[in-house]
Amino acid sequence: MANINTATDARASYISRVYSAIRAASLLLPWLYYNRVAVSWPRVVDFFKALRESTDLPIGAVGFCWGGLHVVKLCHGSETLNGKPLIDVGYTAHPSNLTLPSDIESVRLPLAIDQGTADFVLNMAGVDTIRGIFERKNSVVEESKEMPKFEIKTVDGAKHGFAVRCDRDNSEEAAQEQIAETHAVEWFGKWFARIGSTT
Repeated sequence: MANINTATDARASYISRVYSAIRAASLLLPWLYYNRVAVSWPRVVDFFKALRESTDLPIGAVGFCWGGLHVVKLCHGSETLNGKPLIDVGYTAHPSNLTLPSDIESVRLPLAIDQGTADFVLNMAGVDTIRGIFERKNSVVEESKEMPKFEIKTVDGAKHGFAVRCDRDNSEEAAQEQIAETHAVEWFGKWFARIGSTT
């Protein structure tokens, strides 16, 4: 992640940016090939089917970066087992590879997103698109007196990977990571309590 952040940092020297881009590509391209959606999505579905079959407890999914796309897709609720969605609630931070607006328009299950304002993958125009869709979906939920099911929060100055790959010696990055952790814990706590009270 440091190579990607350096490659996209306008303050870095030209040589550092080129070296970092080449280094990141040499690691990222093989990973993307072996973990492309056509390969990884069936694995994710099989895992959550096995999990859903093994328990009656509420199931949540968390995904960061590449895994964020999978959580968003799980929140579509289209993959089911015995008529029940594979998960009950999802959370993602700095998701990548989203197709906007369609991936978000298809979300039916509760979903929270944390997104950094300095993320080069999902820019603020994308955040605004998601926010607009979530506000529209939540207005329908509010009319039925239910708890809002969708939220997106921005974390000022946070770069891609902030929720899982921070430099703990950097107080700003550590604080950004803590914001995401707190939001995720509160989100799941709220939804698991609600789901548990209705089962």
